[in-house]
Amino acid sequence: MPSPNNPDIVDPACSAGPVSETGCKVLVLDTSAFFLSIPLEGKLYTVPRVESELKDLRGKARFSVLLDGGMEIKPPLQKSLKSAKEAAGKSGDLRVLSDTDTDLIALALEVKGTLVSDDFAVQNTALALGIPVQSIIQREAGPRVWQLRCTGCGKYFDQIPTKAGDCPICGSALKRKNK
Repeated sequence: MPSPNNPDIVDPACSAGPVSETGCKVLVLDTSAFFLSIPLEGKLYTVPRVESELKDLRGKARFSVLLDGGMEIKPPLQKSLKSAKEAAGKSGDLRVLSDTDTDLIALALEVKGTLVSDDFAVQNTALALGIPVQSIIQREAGPRVWQLRCTGCGKYFDQIPTKAGDCPICGSALKRKNK
């Protein structure tokens, strides 16, 4: 049921999904969750980097409204961040995830919440960690495992072989391919 003070925030009578100690659904919001006025119910979290990604007035206003309604801004712990990056490396999504993305995945893991995002790489990594996902307007991603293929010599890699992300054999760029 919408809050009488704010129709965008649904009172935490809380529905199905991962729940907090208080029995409320826990949602971790990606930047895309602030672009549309969709009802959000339960305990809401996001990470500090999300606010800096909001450029338009509508997104900033929605962020402010949800913040005033009790949303928490919480940075993830290093332990959770390490787990998120390891899972992204194994799924092949690490190269396409931003720092904000890995922070969100780590926080969702930490608070045992549902990750609300339309980003397929974010969803894929979350699913690899057993984190439930909820898309906003896109279809939900199915789990995928990516390989990296050298555009020069054609060699396949399961993970990024060098810090630069180039092929250690010929130096050409690597591209993601579905396994």
